[in-house]
Amino acid sequence: MISLSLCALLCGVMVYLAFSSWRRRKRSGREGLLQVPSRVLLGVRSIIFMVCGVALLAACFVPFLVFFAACLAGTAVVGLCCVPAMRHRRSTDFGVSVLVSVAAFGAAILQPLGLKVMLLPTAANLPYQPISSRVLKTYDAGLAFEGIAAGSDGTLYLTGNRNLNFNVSDYYRKASGVLIARAPSGSERVLFQTPIGTTAGMIAVDADGTIFMTSHGEVSGVWKIGRREAPKMISRLPGGAWPNGIAFGPDGQLYSADSSLAAIWKIDPSSGHAAQVIADKALAARPFIALAPGANGIQFKGRQMIVTVSDSAEALSYELNSAGHFGRAKVLAKGVPGDDFAINSDGSIFVTTHPYDTLVRIDERGKRTLVGDNRQHIVGATAAAFGRGTFDRATLYVVTDGGAFTKGPEARGQLVALYPQGQ
Repeated sequence: MISLSLCALLCGVMVYLAFSSWRRRKRSGREGLLQVPSRVLLGVRSIIFMVCGVALLAACFVPFLVFFAACLAGTAVVGLCCVPAMRHRRSTDFGVSVLVSVAAFGAAILQPLGLKVMLLPTAANLPYQPISSRVLKTYDAGLAFEGIAAGSDGTLYLTGNRNLNFNVSDYYRKASGVLIARAPSGSERVLFQTPIGTTAGMIAVDADGTIFMTSHGEVSGVWKIGRREAPKMISRLPGGAWPNGIAFGPDGQLYSADSSLAAIWKIDPSSGHAAQVIADKALAARPFIALAPGANGIQFKGRQMIVTVSDSAEALSYELNSAGHFGRAKVLAKGVPGDDFAINSDGSIFVTTHPYDTLVRIDERGKRTLVGDNRQHIVGATAAAFGRGTFDRATLYVVTDGGAFTKGPEARGQLVALYPQGQ
């Protein structure tokens, strides 16, 4: 990775500058060439460069630190090398110091992860009204769940991924995804595994049990996993697309929220033909500084299409008219950096907030309530779905990644059942 290579190179430069300043300080003291204030300044300069070197060394192992360490080093070089060299008209020293500072700020631009984490959208401070919950299963370390959907026979379908690396833009490069079917009895079987470098995303289940799953990678699109046919990617979206949430509309067509292109795709479940039906800046993530996705979860409540936009922390709705066109976006709620969500029979929606470790209820009037957090085992909650069987229609199922952003590969995804109407 270029930014880490620059960090390693800059670390050596900073250490060299630190020792160079220290040697100059000692030599000048022996020769009596500099007064005490100048010697003190050289000592301070040496310490600053050494601190920069240590910070850059740490950044080589912790990408979160790259932005801050590189900015610190670049500022130090500008203030302690570029400006003095320009003032004393030392063209060679000035040119070298400019190159070093450019390299430092370049490393910061190439790896802005730390800045992105600092500028994540702020979640609103909401009243806490917890609902009862229980963990149905804790899975193996490294399995980060992404999606969940329920079949009419009571089967739960779960998608998860291994080997995701969110420190790089192509976080899916070494990833592999899995689609799991969990029977009402609790027994599980793997229905499908994605090729290496391709993620398992969100899922929608047709009335006949056919599963449609979004996937992101070098080639992004929608997979179709039928009961009597081999899984295949029926829709391949153009480069730069990131299909995330997926749901059936009232017209029987599939709709997918694009987290990268600020768009909604309409996909024919039979042919796989995809067309962009909405392109809206309201669905976009902020350029450069965004760590959270743009448009994310998507579900229909009648003819109303609801979309969560993670980076703007908003829930939007679009009305589908009888001619098959969507109206302008309406804001249902703000201050909720949502991932996926599920719609209750009373019209309220339950939104997972992934790294914020919360579950938020938004009623039809837009009132927001915190109904779950780590006390309800909501740690890295990525998706939610109500059961569709005769026995669990009031049960809200939530899948988590177990806190993968903080625990890394040791995080253990969970399946959690919650009971909004009481158990």
